[in-house]
Amino acid sequence: MILLLALLFVLSGAAGLIYESIWSRYLGLLVGHSAYAQVIVLVIFLGGMSVGAAIAARRSATLREPLLWYAAIEGIVGVFGLVFHDVFIAASAVAYGTLFPALAGGATLALAKWSLAAMLIVPQSVLLGATFPLMTAGVLRRLGTDATARSGSALGLLYFANSFGAAAGVLVAGFWLVDIAGLPGTLIVAACLNLVVALATYGAVRLERAEDPETPPFADASVGAARPPLAAGGFSDDVEAAGARGRLGRLLLSVAFGTAVASFIYEIAWVRMLSLVLGSATHAFELMLSAFILGLALGALIIRRAADRSLDTVRLLGIVQFAMGTLAILTLALYLDSFHWMATLLQTVQRTDTGYTVFNVARYGIALAIMLPATICAGMTLPLITRALLAVGVGERAIGSVYAWNTLGSILGVALAALVLMPMLGVRGVLILGGALDIAIGVALLRHRAATVPAMRRTRDLATVAGVLVVLGAAVAPAFDPGILSSGVFRYGVVPEPGAREIIFYEHGRTASVSVQLGPDSGYTIATNGKPDASLAPEWFASSLTEWNRTALGGDNATQVLIPLITLAHAPQARDGAVIGFGAGMTSHFALASPALEWLTTIEIEPQMIAAGRLLQPANTRVFTDPRSVFVTDDARSFFAASQRRFDVIFSEPSNPWVSGVAGLFTEEFYARVSAHLTPTGVFGQWLHLYEMEDDLLLGILAALSKSFASYEIYLTNDVDALVVASNMPQLPEPDWTLLAWEDVELDLARFRRLTPELLAATRVIGHRELQPLLADWTGTNSDFYPVLDLGAERARFTGTEASAFASLALERFDLGAALADRRVPWPSADVAALPHARFQAQVRGRLLRLGGADVDSAYSGNALDAARLRAQRLTLELASGQAPVSWPLWFAEVLQAERDRHQGTMGVADSAWYRAVERYLADRQAPEGARAALRFLRAAVTYDWQGVAAEVDAMIAERDRGRAWLPPALLVDAAVIARLRTGDVAGARAAFARLNDVAGRGPFDFRTLLLDAHVT
Repeated sequence: MILLLALLFVLSGAAGLIYESIWSRYLGLLVGHSAYAQVIVLVIFLGGMSVGAAIAARRSATLREPLLWYAAIEGIVGVFGLVFHDVFIAASAVAYGTLFPALAGGATLALAKWSLAAMLIVPQSVLLGATFPLMTAGVLRRLGTDATARSGSALGLLYFANSFGAAAGVLVAGFWLVDIAGLPGTLIVAACLNLVVALATYGAVRLERAEDPETPPFADASVGAARPPLAAGGFSDDVEAAGARGRLGRLLLSVAFGTAVASFIYEIAWVRMLSLVLGSATHAFELMLSAFILGLALGALIIRRAADRSLDTVRLLGIVQFAMGTLAILTLALYLDSFHWMATLLQTVQRTDTGYTVFNVARYGIALAIMLPATICAGMTLPLITRALLAVGVGERAIGSVYAWNTLGSILGVALAALVLMPMLGVRGVLILGGALDIAIGVALLRHRAATVPAMRRTRDLATVAGVLVVLGAAVAPAFDPGILSSGVFRYGVVPEPGAREIIFYEHGRTASVSVQLGPDSGYTIATNGKPDASLAPEWFASSLTEWNRTALGGDNATQVLIPLITLAHAPQARDGAVIGFGAGMTSHFALASPALEWLTTIEIEPQMIAAGRLLQPANTRVFTDPRSVFVTDDARSFFAASQRRFDVIFSEPSNPWVSGVAGLFTEEFYARVSAHLTPTGVFGQWLHLYEMEDDLLLGILAALSKSFASYEIYLTNDVDALVVASNMPQLPEPDWTLLAWEDVELDLARFRRLTPELLAATRVIGHRELQPLLADWTGTNSDFYPVLDLGAERARFTGTEASAFASLALERFDLGAALADRRVPWPSADVAALPHARFQAQVRGRLLRLGGADVDSAYSGNALDAARLRAQRLTLELASGQAPVSWPLWFAEVLQAERDRHQGTMGVADSAWYRAVERYLADRQAPEGARAALRFLRAAVTYDWQGVAAEVDAMIAERDRGRAWLPPALLVDAAVIARLRTGDVAGARAAFARLNDVAGRGPFDFRTLLLDAHVT
């Protein structure tokens, strides 16, 4: 029976942690993900648990059968789990539709939000808090007269079972259930576990009674009556006195409270420390939480026998507390080694899906190596405390009382560590403080025993001296090298030598550790938890630059400039704006260059990011000095939930979505909220990174966005970053590029090559009209409750996958996005590109070929341009020779390459003189009709002569059927399908797609395949 109950308690523990993790996600949607929000959600949960345990402590002794009450509570929690999602949706609708708008904001609104959050989870939390005391009471009663002698073993088994289930539940939910069933489905699985536990427990009790109907009712008297309480505690005879028993009880409950404070200080410190090694993604936090709880489980399992055999439980508890604090502090000695473990791991494991599994297992191992020694000790404490209280005759109420006080200590530990101590002391100081607290508790217990057992005095004195030495030794040890802490080893697999990096700012904030690195040639890089969030090139800080040494605006610099400029070009008269995510402050800085803007609110979740940004002046000076600029330290979701304002322009550039909590700013529900906060003519600019991303995830974001915005266009700010500009209007306003002439913009960009309207217009790749047929029924839409981005982004980061959908359009000779939109992309008017995109480099190479311009930029010199010039020269000689080639197919392939050299990066235009020369040669030399038709097809396709393309489609298909593939198959299928669609021949378009797509060299899930399929469908 007891073994069965322990197995059921494993399932109960798994369900409980699933609830905790999923409720945190739900309430984060309601109240945001700021440090305060995360802490308060946990406080609400733990507070409810504490209340439930306290109630059970007072009532369990009066219950005839605690296990039946336990079964009932499990069943009720299961029912709550089944309906939680629907209740949350209804409550959110009322809150956002009626309650929140009616409040004035500030403290009133905050109180309303937290009250609603509490109402959603407190009832279940109270019930969950009662489960452990009730289950334990039921098990101990089944030990009968042997209860005291075996209570340590039983307590250890139950603590182990519940904690082990919790450790497993975190991983199963995070890595599998949410992916398979989303948040609602995961809750249903947890609810089903509760119901199974309830039914199985009830059935087991009824079966037990049926087999032995003469069994008398179990009573609390059986617990603590088997042997004298003195022997178990090792105290003198006067412990039996009520006053002494009360003092002991207060001491042990204080220990339960204090050790929980210390343990949660450890957990907060370890999570912050290990996030710099393992990464700050959701899965990394799940691994760390599971490792922490697994240590508790193992500690309870290890101590279960010793707790019963020990003749002095309080002495053993003091030793365990001392060891726990010491081991926690000693993790500092291992911590820097963990960076090298991660570097070795990433240099060894392959960046594949299988490698990602190995990566996660190894990360779990690193977390265990750091946490396990101390957390094993932590897992021993509650069984020992409860065992000691039972031994002195406190009774069943000891179980719930210990659990309740321990949970209260957890609340204080979380709040202190996250909100107060971390910004003051940093992770190292917080961990030392937690260790010192546990050492002090251990010494206090040993001193208590030494007061009545003289033989303990030497142990007490040694522990006191050793504890002081451990704490002082850790406090005076050299600080961690900030260059190593900010290395992003989980991403790059490299650990710098100490002192190798010049870190000019490093602070531990409430939500992240923020650093600023100054490179001798790379400028400034600002990072959170080791992940670069922005960078500024040295040019921003140069005192003077001449016209001749201006550089191209590339990388992060281009993204940070083009996000505000392109977005504002669609709303140049915007008066009220908001920026989500501070970064380096450049988006806010450039937005404030607008003479029309009257107010700009920059929303940043971590205050230390703003503090770090002050070091980047004067590049971002307006965000700090312009009176129109206002900072709000908050989570963006929380800000928009509280704000009643509507904005003319909103810029969103949060951190990468693989960072925990960030993916919630790319969901269908968040976009609906942002859309509601735009004025009728307002626009929204969303930054998207293409590096460390997958096309499916990218399209899932766009599918979410397209549900709330009537129109949008996508631009490439560099080769690996994109910008979506969206609006509630049926048609996004055409950009007004005269903003390039704004005085502050001209001054800021004077150090770079001049941006032109034609250049910025050419960064556009595709828009709503072209994408909507594909996205309308997209099944992988990112949402709050089915967080496909949060689950998939870290895998994409690890594998290094690049979302090539949009960048590939700009590099194809036949730009499918431009063709679908009938958008012209003309040749550049300059011999150099102000933006070093691959498209613009190709355009400039083509210009140099066409016009014979000098090669004034090293970006275009070397093999690429020389090879193109050689091909052009060879073709010119062949055209002038008057001789037919040896092989028309081989010759035509060279013609296609020469045409690509001359035209790549353009659409809707063609070099007529070049085409005429090739056409004359084909006619004069009596080239095969297939070659001449192919050239006509190509020229018509790239100049949007869809009638001309349609006229040649059948000929091209016939030539291909004869084994003569004059044109690249991808270009053939793209142009053929679009031409037939444009000329109204939908059936012909479908036939061409079905006939040609399989030979296009693209997979069935390639973006261009899916896009064409959506259009013909």
